[in-house]
Amino acid sequence: MPEAIVSFAQNREDVVLWRALGDVPAGRYVEVGANHPVVHSITKTFSDHGWSGLLVEPVPQFAQLLREHRPRDVIVEAAVTEVEGPIELFSIPDTGLSTLREDFGGRHAEQGWHVDRIEVAGRRLDSLVAEHGFADVEVHLLVVDVEGAEEGVLRSVDLRSWRPWVLVIEATEPNRAAPTHETWEPIVLDAGYEFCLFDGVSRFYCAAEHADRLRAALSVPASAIDAFADARILELQERAAATERMADERLAEVMRWRAAALTTWAADVSGRPADRAALEAARSDAAWAHEEIANIQRTVSWRVTRPLRAVRRRTKRR
Repeated sequence: MPEAIVSFAQNREDVVLWRALGDVPAGRYVEVGANHPVVHSITKTFSDHGWSGLLVEPVPQFAQLLREHRPRDVIVEAAVTEVEGPIELFSIPDTGLSTLREDFGGRHAEQGWHVDRIEVAGRRLDSLVAEHGFADVEVHLLVVDVEGAEEGVLRSVDLRSWRPWVLVIEATEPNRAAPTHETWEPIVLDAGYEFCLFDGVSRFYCAAEHADRLRAALSVPASAIDAFADARILELQERAAATERMADERLAEVMRWRAAALTTWAADVSGRPADRAALEAARSDAAWAHEEIANIQRTVSWRVTRPLRAVRRRTKRR
């Protein structure tokens, strides 16, 4: 059974995929609409385990992050379209909502999102895989997440001749449960792929020639029986530990002040001359420490990680 992983994907797609493909050493992926190299990334955990691939992303900000954080991968800053050439992208900064669809871009603008119209390169997927050496090698995973433009991606490559083992294709409208697969699924099925799973956001398919090996593993959503840790929970735990350490340091400051104050008080009682300057400095330090603790406890991090700190304390007592 594949080893435990850290899941980065938004809907734990990587958990399902790892169940099916985790025993493939140094596999290859192609991800169209790669977005962020870590946050909500379906391929991040595979990259961490020695896989590499082709990442296609039209938003300049995310393409640059991919270059910085995924050095083994080939990064192409472009949108994948049926016809090559410049194309307008409705870019929504710092989100995964950027789209080639004018209707979706307009909807996001009506909902209050800031939408920039930018021109990006449009490339066919068959041209990209040929250009970068992925046409004549085994590709184990194709991910398509392009906010409503999936049909154009699938029409830009012949899946009857280029055969990724597994396809994961976003199948709902952005931020909605409305299905979109009716327009493009016939392309996939006619190319000899079997439908395995709909996880509420994406649809999973496997190539017919690999179905006996992969079908069962790909047909069940991620669950408690899968060996994985959620990256978001791990991040919260790290923040809880950091916040707890910071609070401990501030409390130590208070204790040092109290010790200094008691020493000065004892000197006063015993008739020895007190160091008034030291006492005032200690009081000032104490006021600062109390304020720092209050600031920490007012932060979102402190409130969000309160349950995790409680668990940590109970664990320590055991």
